[in-house]
Amino acid sequence: MDEENTENAENTENTENTPNSSNRVRLVLFCIALILVGISALILYLLFRPSKPYFSVASVWVYALTNNVSSSQSSNLLCTSMQFNFVLNNPNDRVGIFYDRLSVSVYYHNEPIAPPVALPSIFQKPSETGALSQALGAPIVPVSEDAVTQLTLDQANGVVGLKVVVLGQVKYKSTLYKTGWSMLYVTCDLVVGLKKGGTSTTVPLLSNPECLVET
Repeated sequence: MDEENTENAENTENTENTPNSSNRVRLVLFCIALILVGISALILYLLFRPSKPYFSVASVWVYALTNNVSSSQSSNLLCTSMQFNFVLNNPNDRVGIFYDRLSVSVYYHNEPIAPPVALPSIFQKPSETGALSQALGAPIVPVSEDAVTQLTLDQANGVVGLKVVVLGQVKYKSTLYKTGWSMLYVTCDLVVGLKKGGTSTTVPLLSNPECLVET
C-alpha cells in the first residue's frame, strides 16, 4: 500500500512539472528567436544604413571680384563673377542618393556676394562620384563698407576667404527601403590666392577643399 501511494505521488509530481517544463522550453525558444531577429536587423542596418554624401571643391575660377566703381549709386558695390567646380561622392555601396531643390550661393565675411543659383536634380548610384560645375555672380552686389575695405586689404595680401553654401534636400534609396526627404546643408570655407586684377583664371586653393555636410 505504501509503495502504491509513493508511486501515485511521483506520478502526480511528474504531471505537475510537465507543463512548467514546456513553458520554459517555449520561453527559451522565444528568446532565441528574438535574439536571431535582433541580430538580423542589426546586420541589415549596418549593411544598408545611409551615410551622408561628401562634397569638396575641386577648383575655383574668378572672373571678377572687385569694387564696382562705375556705379554712381554707391561705392559699396561689388562686381562678382566666379565658377566653382564641385566633386560629389556617394560613400554608400548599397544605397543611392537623390538630390533635389539644390541651390548654391557665395559669401564673403558672412555677406552674400553672389545670389543663389538653382542646380539641377541629381541621382547618384551607390559608390558613385560625380562632378558639378556652376557659375555665379552679379554685376552689382550691395555690401557693407567694411566688406569693401576688407576685400581691398585681402587682395593686397593675395589671400581671400570665401564661403560657398549649397542648400537642398536629399533622400536615400536601397533595394530594401526608400527614406523621405531631409534637408541638405553644405558649407565650404575656402581660402583662395587672389590679388586685385588677378581674374579670368583658376585661383589656387589655400585651404582644405572638403566641405561640411549636414543632413
